[in-house]
Amino acid sequence: MLLARLPPVPRAALTSCVVMSTGDVVCQAIQRRGKPGAWSDMRQHDWSRTARFGLIGLTLHGPYFLWGFRMIDNKFGPATNLLTAAKKTAFGQVTLFPVYVAVFYTYVTLLETWSGDLGRSAQAVQDKLRQVFVPTYMTGSVFWPIANIFNFTMVPPTNRVLYVNCAGLIWNAILSAYNSRALEAQQQEQRPAVAAAPAAPAEASGKKTKRA
Repeated sequence: MLLARLPPVPRAALTSCVVMSTGDVVCQAIQRRGKPGAWSDMRQHDWSRTARFGLIGLTLHGPYFLWGFRMIDNKFGPATNLLTAAKKTAFGQVTLFPVYVAVFYTYVTLLETWSGDLGRSAQAVQDKLRQVFVPTYMTGSVFWPIANIFNFTMVPPTNRVLYVNCAGLIWNAILSAYNSRALEAQQQEQRPAVAAAPAAPAEASGKKTKRA
């Protein structure tokens, strides 16, 4: 397989690109459920959104977690017993994970909103983080410790990013859903309120009668 022959960084980057893109495709199909052709009619699909997730996987997720897992292994050693795995999982959950969540939402918001106005984009990032950082972190604090205990006890170091990406099919669908809901909320807030125009006074249907 060509992917297996690549050096670790591009292999992790490309794997994350494919998995994050796939996660968004799944998420969008789920969000369209109940509509005709929800799964088969790809004309309803937002490909620019999927491309953003693929780019983030390529340039952020893959390289970041490859480095992160290497750093954790160097810190706690290669042992795969349950106690060491629990230490690695706890360490990653309070260091790698919150940083990634913050950088992910900053990155995706800039891709969604950048128009050359730094102040406006910075405000959009601040609003996004305020809306979704805490719920994302809380959800991830349930999902990832379970996944990572298995990762650190059963998966060889060379395959850990691949395993995380497989588990990430579910997680990236969750991330995509959180992000799209927050983006919709921001867009609704930015729409100017259309004030009801005052009704024009009705013109008299007939001319005023002159006084005698």
